[in-house]
Amino acid sequence: MGRVTVVGSCNIDLVTRTDRFPRPGEHLVASEFGTYLGGKGANQAVAARRAGASVRMVARVGRDAFGDQVTSALASDGIDIGGIEHVAGAPTGNASIWLDAAGENEILVFPGANASLGFVEAMRSVGRVGVGDIVLMQLEVPLPTVVQLAHNAHVSGSTVILNAAPATILPDELWPLIGVLVVNETEAAALAEGSSPDEAIGALIARGCHSVVVTLGAHGCLVAQAGDTSPLHIPPYAPNGVVDATGAGDAFCGVFASQLAAGSTFREASRWGNAAGSLAVETVGAIPSMPLRSAIEERLASATRV
Repeated sequence: MGRVTVVGSCNIDLVTRTDRFPRPGEHLVASEFGTYLGGKGANQAVAARRAGASVRMVARVGRDAFGDQVTSALASDGIDIGGIEHVAGAPTGNASIWLDAAGENEILVFPGANASLGFVEAMRSVGRVGVGDIVLMQLEVPLPTVVQLAHNAHVSGSTVILNAAPATILPDELWPLIGVLVVNETEAAALAEGSSPDEAIGALIARGCHSVVVTLGAHGCLVAQAGDTSPLHIPPYAPNGVVDATGAGDAFCGVFASQLAAGSTFREASRWGNAAGSLAVETVGAIPSMPLRSAIEERLASATRV
């Protein structure tokens, strides 16, 4: 099994639940509030680790109580935190998350220390990677750092998985370095200029990346690889109720990466990702919702028997 190195954000999520989102100028009383470890990088690292992968986290946090909370929580999950540095002059990143009665969310992120992750520091923290390893990144850290790290990982023979979230224009030199691009429907449309998910896959592979996954929420995902751009639909797994959709995409990405590192096929890794996403929506909070391997295996097996 190869190692999964996650380069990305670490945040503290401030989660507030309400029956509905307030309109501009409206004052509502919330029903619940909690603080949770989050950030797309941390979420995906925990998801990969709980699915069985060996995981190293590369990130920046502040020299504050939230930073200590982040590193302690990740270490308790068995993640190698040697690549996380505490930096002065910026607080640990945070996200303000509103949840409505249906589990839908609105999120406002303050990057904080995540914005200070430069290439030189990141390379020092990544350590040695090679053939069979996975380098999993998102876009909540500086894009130039992502581009340069993708180049180094590609040259080393590692597979680069980029979860292009939040959506932004990607430079031309990045596309051929991407082994797997993972996006949701909104991100796919932004990168492929308004195309439907089916059309977006062909357009994105034409940019130069090797493979594309478009996650479709409750409808599973579409996948395709260079040389065969006809999208393959991977069916979803039904959750036992939706409580909080915040971490579902991160659960998919982390578990998908763990299975590729273990040698699974692209299709099988996508099945595991779908099962993980269906479990994640059943629990409040991003990190708490990242499922254990045993729960994923149970969902896969029960769905197979139906």
